[in-house]
Amino acid sequence: MIRAKTIMTENVVTIKEAASLNAAAQLMLSKHVSTLIVMRNNKPVSILTEHDIVRGLINKKAGKVKDSMSKNFLPISPETTYNHIIKKLKDNKIKLFPVIEKDKLAGIITETDIVDATRDFTKFHQIMQEAILAIFGLVTAFFLFFLSPLGQSIRNSLA
Repeated sequence: MIRAKTIMTENVVTIKEAASLNAAAQLMLSKHVSTLIVMRNNKPVSILTEHDIVRGLINKKAGKVKDSMSKNFLPISPETTYNHIIKKLKDNKIKLFPVIEKDKLAGIITETDIVDATRDFTKFHQIMQEAILAIFGLVTAFFLFFLSPLGQSIRNSLA
């Protein structure tokens, strides 16, 4: 069974909740990411998306990450199954899953990671189907030859 630890991205960009939204936006730009994991006392507590920053900057009261960070935060363990992640993606419309192990951030699973994993699973299944069809074709050809008049004559000449 596929687990979160096999599809997660390990290098996660983080920011402290006391940081400014401007600093968060600059960090996103420099690291080419659209989401940051918000940390408090070296523990992940939330996420901050580009949308959260825009909303926070439009709302003049919000100047810090803690004022704009997302409430839609669902941490998972490295042992969480792929099927559970897909279910949460569909049911809760969560697009990002921080992977937490022993209260520490171990990685992150994004929609891109899920799409890549799905593509890899599909490719694997396609290869398996092709291998099964090739084996079935060889077995079928063998039996068709074995039961054909030519096969029977060869068997009779060997006997």
